[in-house]
Amino acid sequence: MSRSLDICNWLRQREGKLGRAPAQGIEESSERGEIRGFMQGRPYYRPLDINASIKGMKKQKKVEKEAIENAPAEYAALKARLSEVGWISEGYVQDRGPGAGGPCYQWSRKVNGKTVSVALSKAQFEWLAAAIQNWRELQATLKEMQQLSRKVLFETMPHPPRRKPLEKKVMGIK
Repeated sequence: MSRSLDICNWLRQREGKLGRAPAQGIEESSERGEIRGFMQGRPYYRPLDINASIKGMKKQKKVEKEAIENAPAEYAALKARLSEVGWISEGYVQDRGPGAGGPCYQWSRKVNGKTVSVALSKAQFEWLAAAIQNWRELQATLKEMQQLSRKVLFETMPHPPRRKPLEKKVMGIK
């Protein structure tokens, strides 16, 4: 009984700190172990058992042990992919065609928040197109390596106690 009275008092104090009018009509119901009251004209119920609300939360799916055991081999394959990358460049290239009224081939990129464009020859266009494609593949490989690293980190290393498990979105894992 004293726990439910403590919760009633806590609710009243909390609403006072938030600048709301104190809740009126808060009463305890010993039959079901709930606190009943009215807030802004609507009845609300709060379970007294905190564990009851935690049990209803979604459970995080366990990552298979095989996936973690295969992680070093997968990471080594990603590192090998990095060593095979050729020339790289960021930006965009475009073939504007002969009737565009300007250079046919153009390379654009951002420098200090401003777009810089450079006219190119056909040979330069083809070389830069391959370099930009290599850059995109490199970025995708690095992203995969980061995700794999975080997956291994969060599944194998000790972590602080949490009220609910981390979601994949929070960890940055697909």
